[in-house]
Parts: sequence; structure tokens; C-alpha cells
Amino acid sequence: MPQPVKEVVPLTVTDCVVTNNSITITFSDAVNVATSGTPYSHSALNPANYTVFDPGSADFSTQPPKKIPPALLSGGKGVPSSGNTIVTLTFLAAEFKDGDWVNIVVQNVQGVAEPGGPKPASLEGNFAMIVRQVAGTGPVARMTRDVEDAISYPILTEEVSYPPAVTSRPGPGAGGGVPFGGVSGQGLGEIASRAIGSALGWKPNPSDAKGFIGALTQSFDLKEVEGHIESKWNARSYTVQTDLSGVISGAQASLYTRAKVAQDNCLPLLDGLYPLNPTADPEYVTALRDMAKSQIVEIVKQFGVVPPSILRVNTYFTILLGNRVSSGTSSSGFRVIPESGVITDPDQIGGTLGSLRDIYGIFFQQNNQDNPFSNSVDDEADITNFRVISDYMTGLLQSWLANYQYFMLSPSSLPAFLGTQLVLISRQLGVIAETVNEVRFALDSVFIGPNERQTLLLVFQDAFGLPAMYLEDVLVEIETSVSDELPRLIKDGGRLAINNNLLPVVQTLMNLIQGTKDPQNIDAVPDGFSTARVRHALDDLSDQMTQLFTLGQQVGMNVPTPAAMLKAIAG
Repeated sequence: MPQPVKEVVPLTVTDCVVTNNSITITFSDAVNVATSGTPYSHSALNPANYTVFDPGSADFSTQPPKKIPPALLSGGKGVPSSGNTIVTLTFLAAEFKDGDWVNIVVQNVQGVAEPGGPKPASLEGNFAMIVRQVAGTGPVARMTRDVEDAISYPILTEEVSYPPAVTSRPGPGAGGGVPFGGVSGQGLGEIASRAIGSALGWKPNPSDAKGFIGALTQSFDLKEVEGHIESKWNARSYTVQTDLSGVISGAQASLYTRAKVAQDNCLPLLDGLYPLNPTADPEYVTALRDMAKSQIVEIVKQFGVVPPSILRVNTYFTILLGNRVSSGTSSSGFRVIPESGVITDPDQIGGTLGSLRDIYGIFFQQNNQDNPFSNSVDDEADITNFRVISDYMTGLLQSWLANYQYFMLSPSSLPAFLGTQLVLISRQLGVIAETVNEVRFALDSVFIGPNERQTLLLVFQDAFGLPAMYLEDVLVEIETSVSDELPRLIKDGGRLAINNNLLPVVQTLMNLIQGTKDPQNIDAVPDGFSTARVRHALDDLSDQMTQLFTLGQQVGMNVPTPAAMLKAIAG
């Protein structure tokens, strides 16, 4: 009985990858890879069986498309792999540019016939046409991958509603005020906590009784008057987090204290100034006095913010005193500098105070001539009060210039005071916790959900020296560290804990994030893990962790050796 003839299934091309200097083609079945003789004409290694066209290529930009010359290939032919189903044609030089669309036609290639079987399979129609874009690493390639990700995965949206930042400046939209009756959906306890925090300039913390007493003491002055106690509320222009017992300290505390004293003394003096010049326009008199008061208040307010706005402080000093203050470089590094020295003579200063002096006619001397409007002790007291205001503010400017280095924000390590720096570190810990949730959201958007994250094993590169971990465990490790472990370490050990506990832990977490971005088993994880949106989220998390490391370096301290301690005691 005759055996049935097996049907020959046509050969197909299942995949193709084009790089700058290679073309890799995957066939549906093993193909002829003869290197010589009669079968070579139907071999997948024969360059003559491939026609290429790319308008951006020096060798394949002509029409009609050109067959691949053997002289352009490494070894003069292709290289088979994976059971002869994959063939790679490697060029001696880069033939294609990033983003190029390359047209490839495969002809005459045949499969491998089974022993005793029918003739070998051929491509259907004896040819296959392929169009592929060169991925590369340039901006065009990145744009292409991003578009492909956007098409492959849905854009998930969710309502974003962040609570007001506790360190934000007071003002509309900053969570500084609560409408009468509270905001819809808020409980009475939350409304009360926000009101207390606003009055005390303090973030309520049930476990921090010491912080509450300190904020209460600074916010109210108690004075005994005729047998009873009267209290005066001191409006706080700043709010700090107390999770790490952070406070305004060091140079900023010194500046804020001086500025507050200057403000308390200058505002009443400004109100008491009167024009000596009888021709002074009353509208100008009132406007200049009010302008000077508001500018002084703004400068003081900025000294109570962590970190103060250097731009606003410089701007208001320039407007108030006429001393043009800008940022520049010096031999000791980046700092604020006056463009032409600080003018301290009250009769010479410019700005709003200078205009006020000229309009009021309350100068002491001009052009070496006495003031013709000053005739009495009261008139001279008026001039004296202006000079006191001028000296307060120019002295404050000089203090600002001397302490500027402590307010400069930079990715490099700069000197900093612990109390103020803890406010920034506490804020950065909160940012990292938010960023971890942003990574989770990005993973959700590429169909790597909570359950899959708990079973998605990541094997790290040997260079990181990390044990294999599940993806969700990586995120929980980072989240737990910044929310609980690191704040506790800082509160318990201060500067010593920052160098000896916090920085090593943060460095380990930074390695963990880097290892997560490029695990050793990247081929075993879902394709969505390699998308741009997930990698960008992990990059952001890495950047935020690096910023935390820099903030810690600025205030950390190593455990002193006994010899160093004895030397310090001896002076």
C-alpha cells in the first residue's frame, strides 16, 4: 500500500531585527545553511538571496534595491544559530542609521528536507518582504519605543489629590486656611489639627509632646500684668516638620531672629516718620512708607521658610536698599555678592528707603550741607529714626551676604546645620515614599499588577551583590525604610547615625534600584517591565534616593576616635 505524501508547509519569516550593522532573520523552520556547492544557491547564508533598500544608507540607497555584496559582510556570508532557524548577516561597517526604515526581500531560501521526505520547503511565492526600523539608541529610537509602548499598553488615568504639603508657605491653595465649618469631607479632628498647626507653625504629632511644648512656647509670649497673665500670639511665618525633630537652626535661626527684631523695631518707626519737607506730596509719603513696610515684612518672612527663596531675598534687598545683589562665583565657590559693595550710609542708600528719605527730606547732610528742614530736636529725632531703620536693614543685608553659603541649594555637598537640614531630609523621605507608589502605578499600567509583582522574581547582576527578590518586596523594602526605619535611625543617633546608619542603608537601596532596572533575568520578566514608562519611574526613584544621600552627606559625622576626642579637649 503506497504511503501518503506529506504536505510541504511553506517556509515563513517569523521575525527580523535590524541594527546599525546587522540583519537577523528568524525563520519558521530550520533552513539550508550550506556554504558551498549546488545547495548554496538556496542557502540562507548566501548574501545574493537578500535584497536591501534604505534611503539613508551609503551602499543600499539606490533603486532598484541592491543585493548584498559578500565583500560588505563579515566572513563574506551569514552566520546560523538556534538550530539553523536564525541567520545573522553582520556588516563590516555601520550600514544603517538610528531610525532608518530598512526594506529587505528574502528570495530562493529553502528549508531542510527530512530524510526520505519530499522536496525542501520554500518561501511562499519564493520570496518574503520585510520592513523594519533600526532601533539604535538615539532620540528617534527612543521616540519610536515610546510610541510603541503607548500603542501596546493603555494610558491609565486616576484622580490625583495630594494633601497640602506641611512645609508649604501659607497662602491660598497651600492649605494654610480652613473655611468656616471646615472643608467638605473633613472630620472635626482633622480641622482642629490643621488649625493648631497653622497657629503654632508646627506639624501636629501625638507622639511628640516636646515638640508641641516648644512650638507653643515660641508662638505665645506670656506676661504678668496687674496680677493676671496676658498672652500675645507671635504669628509664625514658617512651618516645619517635626518627624525628625527638625527646626530652623544655625545661620538661618540667627538671621531670622535678627530680622524679626529689626521688623518689630522698624515698623513702628516707619509709622512715626513724618516729612520735614513742607512740599512733600501726601500721596507719595503714604505710598513710600507702606512700600517700605511690605518689603521689610517679605524679607523677614523668607528668612522663616525652609529653604528661603534666595531670589526673593536678593530682589527685595535690591528694591528696598538699592544695593544690587545677585548670585555669582568667588574663589571660595558660588555665593551672593553685591555688585558694587554694600552702601551703608543712610544719606547715600537708594531703593525705596532712599526715595522715602528724599521725598520726606529726612537726610542729615547732602553735598556736605546740613539739612535746611531740620530745625528742632523733634526734627532731628525724625532723621535719627530713619537712620535706625536704615542701619537695621543694611546690617541685615550684610549678615545675609556673610551666611549665604548655608542657603545655597546644590547637588553637591555643602555645609549645613542639622536642625534646618532635617526639615529637608524629612521632606525628601516623603517624596521617595510618593515615588514608590508612582512606580507601582506605572507597573499597573503595563499589566504588572499587585499579585504578579509578588511572584515576579528579580535576579540581580553579580556586581550588586544582592540576593534575588520579588519585585513587590523590593518596593516594600524601600517604602518601609523611608517611612519608618530611616526616620527612627536619625532621631535616635543624630549626626553619627546619618553617616554610620542612614548613608549605608541609602547606598544599599540605591544599588537595589539600579539592580531592579537591569536584572540578570531580564528575558524572563514581562515585556511591560522594559517599557519607557516603567524605566522612567525607576529612574525618578533612583534620582530621589541620590538626593537623599546628598542631603545626608552635608550633616553626617563619623564616630570620633579617642585620639581625636583628646585632641579636641586639649584645644
